[in-house]
Amino acid sequence: MKKIAFMFLAVFAFSYNLKQFTTCKNVKNLTPVEITNVFTTKDKKVFAFAKFTNIEENRLIDFVWEKNVNDIWKLYADIQLPIYKGLRWRTYSNIKIRPFFTGHWRVSIYDGNNLIAIKEFKIVNEVNETNSAQQH
Repeated sequence: MKKIAFMFLAVFAFSYNLKQFTTCKNVKNLTPVEITNVFTTKDKKVFAFAKFTNIEENRLIDFVWEKNVNDIWKLYADIQLPIYKGLRWRTYSNIKIRPFFTGHWRVSIYDGNNLIAIKEFKIVNEVNETNSAQQH
């Protein structure tokens, strides 16, 4: 019953549907390229791509980027972006990968204080990934 109530609330609380939320290595022509949840320090950026449909009113959403440090999620960035009324809206946010960014990360979408979706990913050291691949 709780699931049904939550789903009912989610449908009526938000004036849109989130159809796609993914991490990828690039976005071209508002389309995610190389969808993945594992990035290396050799990659230039991590992109979080979102596709909304049936947007009933203009809204502001937040992409919240966090890194897991000693089992505590630490805020890295909070990027607020608009979505506009219409049949669909695609948007994305990204972070630039630095050599010391290895570890577990997540990016979340918020509408105000309401969590809409979470996507976890990791950034690994290019050298470790290359050595690991050669050993198999």
